[in-house]
Amino acid sequence: MGTWSHGNFDNDAALDWLIDITTQLLDEISEAMDAPQSLQADALDADLVPCKIELLCTMAESGMAPIWPSAQTLLDWKSVYLKAWDDSIDALQPDAGYQRDRRATLVETFDRMIDLARSDQEQESEFENEE
Repeated sequence: MGTWSHGNFDNDAALDWLIDITTQLLDEISEAMDAPQSLQADALDADLVPCKIELLCTMAESGMAPIWPSAQTLLDWKSVYLKAWDDSIDALQPDAGYQRDRRATLVETFDRMIDLARSDQEQESEFENEE
């Protein structure tokens, strides 16, 4: 099809690039989930995984949703991440308010991703049923 409108993502090349970028982010998250030690509260992936999820959610909310893994996979990711974080945060002796608020933010971030993925998957299912 090539180009169908004037928007930045209204052409095949841009959409191919978008798929590459979102797939890369999801692959990086998946790799981190396969190595829970990398998700300890003071580890790099513990900081970057929520940022990657935030980017994917923002893109999805802008109409550029990735091809999400299953909702069960995302629920598993949430569980793995929070367990690693919960098991390691006390050793850093953070302020109790920070610890509570940060955990709430992490839960909200994962829940946002799960909700977006479920919504996208429900829409895909409805579209398939109409065909």
